[in-house]
This record gives sequence, C-alpha cells and structure tokens, in this order.
Amino acid sequence: MKLTLGQLLKLKFPYKVSEELDLSADLNGLEDILSSSPASVNYEFSRIDNDTYLVHMEIEIDLVLEGPVSLKGYLKHFKVESSEIFSKYEYNDDSFIIEGQTLDTKEAVIMNILLNKPMKIDDEEFEDEISDEEEYVNPAFANLKDLL
Repeated sequence: MKLTLGQLLKLKFPYKVSEELDLSADLNGLEDILSSSPASVNYEFSRIDNDTYLVHMEIEIDLVLEGPVSLKGYLKHFKVESSEIFSKYEYNDDSFIIEGQTLDTKEAVIMNILLNKPMKIDDEEFEDEISDEEEYVNPAFANLKDLL
C-alpha cells in the first residue's frame, strides 16, 4: 500500500483498507520459498503525529516451502498480524522510515512474512500436503530432470 503524506493528512483515522499484493518477484526463490500466492493484507492506519503513523496489518498468504530432506514442495498457509510504525524520522529502532513523501508498506509486509514462516519444514509434518512433484521442481535441480 502506497499513500503519500498529503493523502494521509486528508484521511479520517482510524483508516481501514485492504489490498491484494503480489510478492512473488520478491519471495519466490528466497530461502526455501518455491512459490507464493498473492498476499491478502488488511490495514488499519492510525496517526501518531503528522509525520508518524501506526499501521496494523493482517496478512494472509500461501507459500510453497521446500522440504529439507525430500526437496518436495509443501503448501503452508500463513496468517500474520503485526503493528508497525512508519515515520519521516527515526521514531524508534523498529520503525520504518518514510522515504520522500510516500508511506510504502511493502517492505514491512515482506519482513513479517519472512519472520513468521517456519525456519525449517519437517517433511513428516506435511506428509498429506505434499504437492505434485512435477509441479514444484527445485530450480537447482531443474536441469538434472532431463537426465533421468
């Protein structure tokens, strides 16, 4: 979600809005993420002052994560809630800086997805959710597939 500071000054708070956010270019191939669905994000913006905003986010996304042993893809649905501060100046150590005149939540959404996904996938945990092997081929082994 991108909102200019001028737009934010005109809003009535709390301001609620939703969006579908395609993060596949940012997430696919990162760490153990094989693919991702568009993220559904519900926002609630609150004003702290004219240059600082509190943004509560509810993020839902489906990720296909690679199993460490089988290298198969496992579908994992995530629902993450987070509250982040966006400010023109460094509000605190965890706040996001508003670059120029635009508050952009994309970096915060990606960070929350990466921080809340499992650090490792246990193949046995997702035994009945194994994706079709033909559909999800590890890119590192894609060229070897033709040799079989």
